[in-house]
Amino acid sequence: MARVGTVIALAFVALALSGLPQASTAGQDPGRLSGVTQISYGCPGPQRVGEPCEQWSSFAQARFRVTTLSGGDARIVTSDKRGRFTLVLTVGRYRLRPLRQAHTTGGTPQTVTIRARATTWTNVRFQGFPRML
Repeated sequence: MARVGTVIALAFVALALSGLPQASTAGQDPGRLSGVTQISYGCPGPQRVGEPCEQWSSFAQARFRVTTLSGGDARIVTSDKRGRFTLVLTVGRYRLRPLRQAHTTGGTPQTVTIRARATTWTNVRFQGFPRML
């Protein structure tokens, strides 16, 4: 009979503890950064005044730097043969900087925010060289 009482007591303790707030691990859960790298060489023909003309194409094997805004870690990422990439990153804000390489002078940096257990989608864009005007 003592064993039954012990089991019942342990069940009540477990039930009571399950109602207590748990320490949050959301800040420790990673998120994902996914997207494509794209390149533009400008307009392939005459451009009308006041109308933007950028034609973006996927940019295979493109390299860009990912840096935390807090000034910590940095790494170089290379997209695949279709210009796609996916990274698992800790929660926070990151700067993406397109790097100089063959046929490009780099691109405009951008900032992205990674949230726990979520995927952030982006296009990393490169300015092609030589430019068509």
